[in-house]
Amino acid sequence: MQKALKKLIKILKWIGIVLLGMILILLIIRLIGKMYYNRTPDGGINESMYLDVNGQEQWISIYGENKDNPVMLFLHGGPGDSYSYADFKIWRKLAKDYTVVNWDQRNAVKTWLHNCQDSEITPELMRSDLEMLTDQILAYTGKDKLTLLGMSWGTLYAGDYALRHPEKAECVIDLSITLEVGIYTKQMQQDARDYCDGVLSYEDIIAKYSYDFFECPCDELGITAPADIRKMNEGFKLVLLEWTENDPELHALAEQYDTELQTQVQLDPENSDLINAVMERHLPIFSEIFAKYSDQLHFGVQESIFDTDVGVLSSVWFNPYYTLPELCKVLTYDYDNNSYTDKIELLCNDFAQTLKDNPAYQMPFYVLQGDHDDPCGIIRNYYDSVTAPDKNFRYLENGGHMSTMLRSEELAAFVHEIAGKQKNS
Repeated sequence: MQKALKKLIKILKWIGIVLLGMILILLIIRLIGKMYYNRTPDGGINESMYLDVNGQEQWISIYGENKDNPVMLFLHGGPGDSYSYADFKIWRKLAKDYTVVNWDQRNAVKTWLHNCQDSEITPELMRSDLEMLTDQILAYTGKDKLTLLGMSWGTLYAGDYALRHPEKAECVIDLSITLEVGIYTKQMQQDARDYCDGVLSYEDIIAKYSYDFFECPCDELGITAPADIRKMNEGFKLVLLEWTENDPELHALAEQYDTELQTQVQLDPENSDLINAVMERHLPIFSEIFAKYSDQLHFGVQESIFDTDVGVLSSVWFNPYYTLPELCKVLTYDYDNNSYTDKIELLCNDFAQTLKDNPAYQMPFYVLQGDHDDPCGIIRNYYDSVTAPDKNFRYLENGGHMSTMLRSEELAAFVHEIAGKQKNS
């Protein structure tokens, strides 16, 4: 028994030595990686710092291969949803064309780690933060203007600033514009009214909004009368039949979609008998047809930071801006309980209103949008309403909301084209 115990202790000892050795090797590799990414390009810049912005020290990093290049400020999404712990490799792909400034906005990630505050988040405070920060960046880099690169919520933030301060914004580049939170446009409501009245045909609606239109809830479109709800359900059945026209088995299933039953349950949503009847009748239709054809809708692509074309684990491990304790805190950060939780809709709708009220940009305006991130063509319709000295809209094929950032090679190519235009203008 004693011999067995000694043998076990010896085995555990060697396991401990091996584990400690592996940890030491990983730490050495991390140190080497951080040293590599901490290098400053010849003639370029690689710095990080905290700036006092309305009483809070907020974090930025600045990286570029040539100090003479124009400055680009990246505005992350959320609000409050920064990926600075993992995204630095993405922004460095733009460093040949721009000196890129990455900013963790008020109470977001690295700013939150350094100086978390309980200040009430308001549209006025967020506008003031960006104004103050931009002035400091321009003074620090010796520039008169900068390019704004917005992602998701950041597109609203960027557009709002550019429209109010055209003298300081030389270009706006939007990735994955998000215009509204649960609000459909008045134009869509009018088009729904015209469709139900026979002014617009099914073909007219599909041409303008694609198939997504018939996925919109009737009450959001202002459709409440039984006959109109029935007409919308008939339109949805036409979508199912059109999708499956070359698939006899699924086409026969689509023909079983009961528009009358669907209308009844929408008019009486608390009726359990109707709910059970709809589930029994329509669940096989939805599950089988949507499983095969839902890629024709402009939504539904699910992504995560791990879907990026840069190694996310190595980006986190070798991140030159974060200590290990900071990474541990960030990776256990409870986004649902941060200071923005009850302010997201207020902020997004307030800033979106600025964009809709004044779509006249005095600087070039460019959009990269996932083709599955534009339900009912709302984003494309907004882009079409914009006037600018130069503009361009590009769909990222099979792209969702985060694809425009995660597919960094395509993003870099898009930005490179824009930089070439800017240099030649």
